[in-house]
Amino acid sequence: MRCFRNSAAAVLAAILVFCAAVPAFAGIGGGGYSSPVPTVYLAGQGSVIYADKNDTHSEQIQDVEIPDGYIGDRAKEMIGPLADGIFRDRWDTWCNMLTDAVAEMYAKQALDENGEASNGSGVKFSSGRYVRRNSDGTYALNSYSPLYDWRLDPCAIADDLHVYIGQIKAATGCDKVNLIGRSIGASVLMAYLAKYGVEDLENVVIYCPSFYGMEVFSRAFAGKIKVDPDAVERFATYYVESGRADPGEGEAYLGIMPALLKFVQASVRLNLLDLPVGALNRIYMKVYEKVYPQLLVKMYGSMPSFWSLVGDEDYEQAKTLIFGDNTDTYAGLIEKIDRFHYDVLVPADEIISSLMQEGGKLHIVCKSGVPMVPVVEDAKENGDMLTTVRSATLGATTAPVGEKLPGSYLIEASRKGAWKYFSAARDIDASTGILPDHTWFIDGLDHRSMPDGVNVLFDGILNFDGYMTVFDDPSLPQYLAYDAAEDTLCAMPSQQQPVEEEPANPSIFSRIADFFKRIVAFFRNLFRFN
Repeated sequence: MRCFRNSAAAVLAAILVFCAAVPAFAGIGGGGYSSPVPTVYLAGQGSVIYADKNDTHSEQIQDVEIPDGYIGDRAKEMIGPLADGIFRDRWDTWCNMLTDAVAEMYAKQALDENGEASNGSGVKFSSGRYVRRNSDGTYALNSYSPLYDWRLDPCAIADDLHVYIGQIKAATGCDKVNLIGRSIGASVLMAYLAKYGVEDLENVVIYCPSFYGMEVFSRAFAGKIKVDPDAVERFATYYVESGRADPGEGEAYLGIMPALLKFVQASVRLNLLDLPVGALNRIYMKVYEKVYPQLLVKMYGSMPSFWSLVGDEDYEQAKTLIFGDNTDTYAGLIEKIDRFHYDVLVPADEIISSLMQEGGKLHIVCKSGVPMVPVVEDAKENGDMLTTVRSATLGATTAPVGEKLPGSYLIEASRKGAWKYFSAARDIDASTGILPDHTWFIDGLDHRSMPDGVNVLFDGILNFDGYMTVFDDPSLPQYLAYDAAEDTLCAMPSQQQPVEEEPANPSIFSRIADFFKRIVAFFRNLFRFN
């Protein structure tokens, strides 16, 4: 561990790329899947935002371009404060200057104190064509994926969605539509269900939701940033082994943190400092502990949609941190986020249970088996990099990622009949979630990934004659894994019988061998970053 700590700067530099990953870049894919009922798919943070929402030829402000010379000029100004931090441990001035410099580049995305785009930016809620039938009379899964301004109030977007669904019904002659919502789109979907119910909906698929909050953003909004070296190692190892740490991955995933690194590197270079590892570690840790939370406040804190990802555990603390004594100034924004939080997020279990009693066919699809971004206390939990399985399922029980549930738990849960909801790896018990018979888990896909192969599950759910459960189709059981080579989902073995005795613990020798394997693998992967 000491060797690891001495290498922290190199690891953190690589991991920073992923820390600002925002949910749901891609939309639903094609893949030839269709349904006799039109399917409305709500992506997350994916729609292009225009400087003038009424002009699609205006500047696109979702992708931030750094002006030539901007970093160098700002870095020169920060040389003195950086040295003051390194040599005198006085970091406030440098952190504030770094925050302001990066926030300026993203200012066009930010909203006003009412959570509105008063600068005229945005995108009109998509209308387009309402009849998009295939030749056989079915509708492709990607036919109706409306554009919307993902920054705004999910409750207001839900009103636009209600109008859109009515237009599709009128144009197609269908009595109902299917509705899929992903990430922020799932927040809009839940706002829609809270207000309009399931009267117009045949099937509902809640994809990658955050019922208890998207922990990485939720904790950051509340200022609960924590860097655990073990979690950093786990995160780094996963992304190297999965091939996602390729430095040529593309600008789309870079986000805020590489911009911070560019400022840091430019400042160090201009100051002609040959800094030891310890000094670099202190700089990176300050970026994590102070600059990153401040940027979230300045950028995403004005967006009601991102407040929909803040869980009840963090919500009031986050409001205090971000708004402080300025609640009157932000009254319009606070009214919006309070409405979603207390009318949609907090009573989510009641909303779902009520709609089930009314005959609604609700399904949850979540991702699992991916280490969480290592900047929060929840980093050890099983999740999809940004949201834990517990949050995405409203209560499923999981072991820490890479571990198994305790044998005593498995035995007791088996006695209650829950064994059929255990994953074969015995790391997830779906029985404690809100919809155990209608919740699917896809192992090994992170929150941002949306390959076409996932559509095979949607296709099965939407075309099932009745209300599909995880036991109805052997090819689509509760636990699935994604096969990247074939771009499809693979059924994972299921728990075949109750757990009646304590699973054997690994011997001391096997644990020692595993420890050395992990050490060797870590250092091999570490040098692959360079």
